[in-house]
Amino acid sequence: MMLNSDELTPIAPRHWPELRDLFKVDWPRHEIAHSTVQNYINWNAIDPRIKQLEDRYYMFIYTLEESKHTIHRVLLLIDWDYSYKISHVPESLRPILYKVFQMRSVELQITGRPTNLYKLPMEKCLTLDCTAPPGVTLHKLELHHATQINTVWPHRCEGSEYTLKRLIAWNPSMGLFDESGRLLAWSLCWTTGTLAALQVDAEHLRKGFGSLVVRAVAKEMTKVGMNCQAIVHCANEISNAMFTKLGFEVVGSCFVVRTKARKLVEYVHES
Repeated sequence: MMLNSDELTPIAPRHWPELRDLFKVDWPRHEIAHSTVQNYINWNAIDPRIKQLEDRYYMFIYTLEESKHTIHRVLLLIDWDYSYKISHVPESLRPILYKVFQMRSVELQITGRPTNLYKLPMEKCLTLDCTAPPGVTLHKLELHHATQINTVWPHRCEGSEYTLKRLIAWNPSMGLFDESGRLLAWSLCWTTGTLAALQVDAEHLRKGFGSLVVRAVAKEMTKVGMNCQAIVHCANEISNAMFTKLGFEVVGSCFVVRTKARKLVEYVHES
C-alpha cells in the first residue's frame, strides 16, 4: 500500500483477501497476481510468522493501473541496496522497471530474458494420463529431496534450498522415482501458481519423464483449485514444444530479473 506521502506501509494479513480479490476483475487476466496473494494467504495460515507480503529476496510487482504511474512511484521507494529476484514480471512493466533501474543505478545478475506464459485449465488437467511406465513411480516430493534438487537447479543461490523446502512442504509437487527410490525427475508449484524447478536427472533425458511429472503435478494442482501454468524461455524450443504437445496454450509473456546487492546486507528468515 502507498499513501499520498509516498511511503510504503505493510498490508496486514487480515487484509490480504481484499488485496487478492482486486485481481478478480476481468478474470482470468490477472490470475498470476491473484494466485500469488492466495499463496501467501495459505502460507500465513500454516505459519503466522509470515506477517507481510515480503519473501526474503523475492519480489513480485503488479498493477491494475493502465498508466503505470503508481507502480513507478512505488519502485522508486524500494531499497535497492538488497539483491532481489523479481519474478513473473509482465512485459508491460519492463519499460517502467528498467527506467527505475537506470535512475537508481541498479545492476543486474539476471537480465530478463522474455518467456512465454503457458496455461492448461483445470478441466483439461483432469484428463491428463499420468500412468508411469514399468520400473518407475510417481509420488509427492519430501523435504529431504530439496537438497538434490537445489544441487542441480540452474537458479540456485544462497538460501534457495530453504525456498525449495517451503514449496515442497506447502505447495503441490511431484517426483518420479526408480525402484530403488532414486529421484529421476521432478516439478514443484511456485508461489505464483506456476510450475517451478521442472527438471530431469541428466542420465534420464529424452525418456518423456519431464512430460510425465508435468502431467502429474498439473493434476495435483487441480486438487487445490488451481489451473496449471508455466513460464518457458522463448528460446527454449524443446520445452516450448513439450508444453504445446501437452495442450498448454500461450496466454501471455513475462520475465524474471535478479538485481545485484550494492552493499553487504542480510536477509532475516525463519529456517
